[in-house]
Amino acid sequence: GAVSEPVARAMAEGAVAHAHAQVAVAVTGVAGPTGGSADKPVGMVWFGWHVAGHTHSAVQHFAGDRAQVRAATVQHALQRLVDLLQVA
Repeated sequence: GAVSEPVARAMAEGAVAHAHAQVAVAVTGVAGPTGGSADKPVGMVWFGWHVAGHTHSAVQHFAGDRAQVRAATVQHALQRLVDLLQVA
């Protein structure tokens, strides 16, 4: 499905390839308030980062309403990007 590690990784890799960029961030998840399931509950977000020729991925589960899940997603995506850039 669209909310999965392979999709997040492919999105990040595709962004780098198509934009001829050096870094990319991709997110796919269920922000709510509906759309969740037992396997992919509301608040589940997969991340993909492509930095220095390597693709990284992670999953997080955020609590809150749609706006809170989206805000936490942006914060996590950017903080991890900064972390990855510092070690690249």
